[in-house]
Amino acid sequence: MSEQGEIQQSITGSEYAATSATGNATITITNYYYREEARLVPSDSTDAADENLPCPYRELFHFGPNDADVFFGREIFIEELFSATKTHNFIPVLGASGSGKSSVVLAGLVPKLQKESYWKFTHFRPGSEPFYALAEALIPLYAPELDQTEQIAQTRKLAGYLFNTTVSLGDVLRKIQQNHPNHRVLLIADQFEEIYTLCNNQEIRRQFLDCLLASLETPTSLSSSATVLVTTMRADFLGNALSYRPFADVLQKA
Repeated sequence: MSEQGEIQQSITGSEYAATSATGNATITITNYYYREEARLVPSDSTDAADENLPCPYRELFHFGPNDADVFFGREIFIEELFSATKTHNFIPVLGASGSGKSSVVLAGLVPKLQKESYWKFTHFRPGSEPFYALAEALIPLYAPELDQTEQIAQTRKLAGYLFNTTVSLGDVLRKIQQNHPNHRVLLIADQFEEIYTLCNNQEIRRQFLDCLLASLETPTSLSSSATVLVTTMRADFLGNALSYRPFADVLQKA
């Protein structure tokens, strides 16, 4: 399917739907941030008078794991993501720009999983060099014995190996599992739309998607899936994702 194929999109209340030009791929997303009504609740002015309280407002910056104690209002969605890690090895999180996708994963899901004590976490943003970004996120778990300088050198090598398929992502993940037995890995690809906005080489983009998708070609049961891939992506780039059939197929099954 051509990346230039037309995508029909519609928004109704809390539902966002996108259908490919051929009608073969349709995805409906529930916007968990949608509210029919919003009301202000009066509060006692003395409740907010303590100037020593930290301001939880992050402006346009996302919340991270260290902000979990001031991140509220997404409990239901966090619980759904948490449950999904038990049954899926790929969890796409889509929503409007600024709706809190990164925050709900980093300040919601990650702290909740940390309580289970058998998770390892790493995350990256694809940027203009997605293979390098992925390798940089994996190296600390893949080769923990290396010092920081050695990790920098090894990152470039691993990025090249992943790019030319000398080494598969599945190979790397299996080595990580050997390094950290009895642990699962949460690999977070944040702001995944960057593969469309910052990676201008279409061939590299497709190779990167194929690299990720190949690692998902395993059963999704807890006993056989040691790694869970979570992606956060703006919903307005869903059409781009659907335009590449292999990615569209995986999204429909997620």
